[in-house]
Amino acid sequence: MSRDWALQAVFVGAVLTMFAEPARAQEYAVELGASLASLNVGVGEVNDFTTLSVPASGFGSLNPGVYASVFVGPRLSIEPQIGFVVASGGEGDTFHIVNVAGQVNYFLRGTAQSSPYVFGSVGILDYSGGSGDNPVSVSGGAGYRIRVGSRLTFRFDGRYTHFTEDTTGDAVAFTVSIGGLLGER
Repeated sequence: MSRDWALQAVFVGAVLTMFAEPARAQEYAVELGASLASLNVGVGEVNDFTTLSVPASGFGSLNPGVYASVFVGPRLSIEPQIGFVVASGGEGDTFHIVNVAGQVNYFLRGTAQSSPYVFGSVGILDYSGGSGDNPVSVSGGAGYRIRVGSRLTFRFDGRYTHFTEDTTGDAVAFTVSIGGLLGER
């Protein structure tokens, strides 16, 4: 049931992104970006791992690594995200992790300048060898987005992620990302 709720939330976010008011969509840019470095710290008895990924890869995919932030207002963006990892062993075993999420960002000073921001996110994690129930993730956090010139951005953020499946455990993550602005006047 919770997986259906998460799918519906991601779908609604995608629809809102596609059908945002055209006049507003032309005023603001799209930011395409990727994680550069990620530190994940497991929280709780089930999840006691810590990973540092530079560049962000491996189990840093618990935080989606690629994003497309669509600015729907002077302070607001809707952001589809995806992370994907495939690992292959010496005996031909293959393991994968896919994380698809939707995030909403609110920039306190607006998107035209460097700004602190807060965000909320919901996603679905799929991994091989799982029980068949894909855990839903719900995240919240804050960060700082730095605009460098008219086309380049850097983001520094921290988030707490709760997974609905008891076998996954929660996590705290800190990420550094780079982005490029497209479509700005």
